[in-house]
Amino acid sequence: MADLTPFDRSQPQPVPLVPLSGGGWYGMHLLSSLTSFVGRAQEVAAIVELVRQRDVRLVTLTGPGGVGKTRLALAVASELGAHFADGVRVVPLAPIQEPDLVGPTIAQALGVRDVDGQTLTERLAIVLRDAELLLVVDNFEHLLGGAPFVGDLLRACPRLAVLATSRERLRLGGEREFPVLPLPLPERSALGAAEALGENAAIRLFVERAREVEPAFALTGENAAAVAEVCRRLDGLPLAIELAAARSKVLPPEALLRRLERRLPLLVGGSRDAPARQRTLRDAIAWSHDLLEPKEQALFRRLAVFVGGFTLEAAEVVAGGGGGGGG
Repeated sequence: MADLTPFDRSQPQPVPLVPLSGGGWYGMHLLSSLTSFVGRAQEVAAIVELVRQRDVRLVTLTGPGGVGKTRLALAVASELGAHFADGVRVVPLAPIQEPDLVGPTIAQALGVRDVDGQTLTERLAIVLRDAELLLVVDNFEHLLGGAPFVGDLLRACPRLAVLATSRERLRLGGEREFPVLPLPLPERSALGAAEALGENAAIRLFVERAREVEPAFALTGENAAAVAEVCRRLDGLPLAIELAAARSKVLPPEALLRRLERRLPLLVGGSRDAPARQRTLRDAIAWSHDLLEPKEQALFRRLAVFVGGFTLEAAEVVAGGGGGGGG
């Protein structure tokens, strides 16, 4: 593979992966979170088991925007830190826009500099030749043209494993896809029982995020059904639930539920330190929509005529008009 764009040497470089006398490398570089991680215990266990399999080198967590792929990947990485002798490194790809920058960004996160006469893949292969390392590559969906670099790196580094997050597969050899689904929703039969509802992951997430803005918030017999219905209306999508819960300081659950007929204008005001695409539900949808090809965007608009899902046959009927620019 041809050498890629060199580093911007004006930017500060991370500490390189320096071998220690005991055989390991300098510790684990994980992004910490300031909010709690709710639910997903079964998913974490399943992904940990998958990544630990000797013949599995690449696992990609896929799912829609706001479903919690990044938080899940970081939780898995925390569990796997002791399994990999040389630890874990996280490479956020959301800030870059060009597929050719995937390789340099990975190298920069690992503290590996380019060397004259060697391609970036060759240089990384030398540095990582004996490293037992988990590389978490986050938000790959807009850079899929750079995915072959990851494949080259895996072939060159036999003890390297990659855990990627993306809204679609990387389509590399040996890739294992793990779809990340929305949080499970409460059974309608339990809608009146606050104690039973409090065990549901979607409702627990709502309650914990509501308490961040309104410490006195509690799930009670009076508001439990409304909280459960809010989570159901939002399809168990963690980002949407968090944005809705953030309104709890001014809107009790019953008032919030009444306003969900127009969700996009309501679900705004995410954390200022969150990525721009996660500060509002509209931004999360727009990020996904902009990644589509024109023909895919046209199909997306046509599928919007359905309410409550559709069959493959029905989708084929509305997609039959063809044409990339029609609406």
